[in-house]
Amino acid sequence: MTLGLRRVFGLTGFFFIAASGLAGNGAGGSAVIPDTPLGRRVAAYVSVFNSGDEKAMIGFWTSNFTAESLRERPVEARLTFYRRMRADMKTIVPASVEESSSTAIAFLMKAPEGEGIQFRFEAEANPPYRLTSMRVETVDAAPEKPAAPAEPPKASDEQVAAAADEYLRGLAARDEFSGAVLLARNNTPFSEKVYGLADREFNVPVNIETRFNLGSINKIFTKTAIAQLAAAGKLSLSDTIRKHLPRYSAPYADRVTILQLLNFTSGMGDIFGAKWDATSKEILRSLADYLPLFENEPLKFEPGTNHAYSNAGYVVLGLIIEALSAQDYYGYVRENIFRPAGMADSDSYSVDDVVPNRAVGYTKREGGRWRSNTFQRPARGSSAGGGYSTARDLLKFGAALKAGKLVPPAYSAWILSPGEGLPEAAAPSERISGSLGIAGGSPGVNAALLIDADRGYTVVILCNLDPPAAEKALKKIRALLPRT
Repeated sequence: MTLGLRRVFGLTGFFFIAASGLAGNGAGGSAVIPDTPLGRRVAAYVSVFNSGDEKAMIGFWTSNFTAESLRERPVEARLTFYRRMRADMKTIVPASVEESSSTAIAFLMKAPEGEGIQFRFEAEANPPYRLTSMRVETVDAAPEKPAAPAEPPKASDEQVAAAADEYLRGLAARDEFSGAVLLARNNTPFSEKVYGLADREFNVPVNIETRFNLGSINKIFTKTAIAQLAAAGKLSLSDTIRKHLPRYSAPYADRVTILQLLNFTSGMGDIFGAKWDATSKEILRSLADYLPLFENEPLKFEPGTNHAYSNAGYVVLGLIIEALSAQDYYGYVRENIFRPAGMADSDSYSVDDVVPNRAVGYTKREGGRWRSNTFQRPARGSSAGGGYSTARDLLKFGAALKAGKLVPPAYSAWILSPGEGLPEAAAPSERISGSLGIAGGSPGVNAALLIDADRGYTVVILCNLDPPAAEKALKKIRALLPRT
């Protein structure tokens, strides 16, 4: 199974989740947005976005979004997001309208890099239909009249390595990529390349063992830890939050299950927003420190009825791991995942830890200047993201997962084949199959990992620049891989 990476533009950065079989309508030509109350707001958004006038953009947000939406996502965060989108896609040209009702409109456009980008606007159920949310994500679009065909798959791993290196050297020359890239087949690397600087202030180059911030890739370790506890009989995926965290204050703890947390169907929101912006990142050093950001917030929807990316849900999963293991999340992952897999250079380091060979993240500011992201990150990452690893360590993780060293085969296959179901029983001798694509990012952080157990390929891309640098590289390299 081939997985596409869906990039979801979040409140203060970018988050990535694996998505299978995404497709869009034609990305060529242009589309007319419906002439409805909501449609007129959407059309106005497109017009103001394309003008490049930041003052007009601020005026649009304050006039067209509900007060609740503006509280959840302040104008300052929207402006940062707008600047990144403008730098990434320049202008918005709707190619096809995929959904239209009085409360929701979605349209697809084609980005300069060729992928489809879907914009989805939601509005109040009653007049004047002010906007309640806007969601932007990349999808594997299928244009009706595609341009020149993409570069065909290569015939050998050596050809893949050469083509990937040529592509990445071009990105690095334009200062669009800085990081480490490892390509492997059957757990044996056939290409290990590095580009750019790990520390621009001291002119330190990246090397293959540089430790990079993983962003949301850390979630795969959290899911693996939950699978270990489930396989050991310490929890059931149908258990509620309340069963394992009886002091969790929110009433929804009696209804939300562990499986819903894992699959982003819990209805919980995010850790980002006004509270995040107002919180000193220095105090965020344990999972419990993240609770005030979301614990008393209401659900976005009834559990199991919808799907919404939730970092908050993965923080709760980490707290459940702590409750059942009687140790902190970081120690559990270190002892039960990193150590058995041989990942000696991986951990959730604090911002003030002295860590040899750790990359500094750089985010592009107004005027095109790179700036360290040190003061934008929490003091320590969480079970939702922010740990560190190397390209070689992530290869070791994939190898250990496929070999059944971390969890039984049924759980390995479940982890490698993202879906909303439960692990299926598997004979101990059955070959583990599946394909997992996951990525993570925030300002100055971008990483992407592909583990294809069926074809034997592993691709690791670690980058210390803004998204979508790693995603672009993974999409290119994945298309180059031989089909057999």
